[in-house]
Amino acid sequence: MNVQTKAEQDDQADDQRPGIQSVEIGAEILRALATFGRPVPLRSLAAKCGMPVGKVHRYLVSLTRAELVEQDATNGYYGVGRSSIAIGLSGLWACSPVKEAASAIAQLRDNTQETAFGAIWTDMGPTICLLEESDRPIYMNIRVGALLPIYLSAAGRVFAAHLPEELVKKVVKLQEHALSVSGQKFTSAQLRELHRETRANGYAAIAGLSVPGVNAVAAPIFDHKGKVTVVIGLLGRENDLPLFGESRHIKSLLDYAALASERLGYGAGAGTRQAEEA
Repeated sequence: MNVQTKAEQDDQADDQRPGIQSVEIGAEILRALATFGRPVPLRSLAAKCGMPVGKVHRYLVSLTRAELVEQDATNGYYGVGRSSIAIGLSGLWACSPVKEAASAIAQLRDNTQETAFGAIWTDMGPTICLLEESDRPIYMNIRVGALLPIYLSAAGRVFAAHLPEELVKKVVKLQEHALSVSGQKFTSAQLRELHRETRANGYAAIAGLSVPGVNAVAAPIFDHKGKVTVVIGLLGRENDLPLFGESRHIKSLLDYAALASERLGYGAGAGTRQAEEA
């Protein structure tokens, strides 16, 4: 028997309350306009919305007066207005990448029952900033504030694959001793392939490099500019945390990382623009 919480009942009631249809249609037109990423003709926007040209034009008149939409004086094309931009920036400023990562790893830990973590990039290298421990503790010296080796950790490999080369090289130089002690050496060709594979898969995985018998997997969270802000991941015993791409653990990791990226504004309309420009 499913028992709804008070919050769920309130949400359901909100969905069923009559709203102002014209506001909802205006919002739909704005969302469609934002996917183009550039000023577009009225007919293109109407086609995108699946609405008659005359109807879309009437809404655009009001949206333009409210400065939510701007019309180019030279060609008549419509683009996102200054008020829409201000609203979007306000939403982005209210979003904290670490806050989004904290929410993601809490859900990830609950979903997988494995230890979840978040790491940020510092001048010293990848650093643990968030940790949600599993009920199944693993014997690993990891804590908030701990530095991670750049190529011997899953999070480090994710950062290395996405950050500018000069930033990565600085940290590699600082960590030269740790790399030499580990006995792990990589040629330039091997590193290029490692970066390519990490970007292609969307995650990096480590099997027992830092601690024998402990696996790790990590994925990036991107901001609205497409930059890696936080890397989130999972730690677990090799029998509990499989490292092949079809595993539910990796699927959950990728799903939560993608959701956090989306909430930070990553990828809005990018796929649509690429398809139209192809």
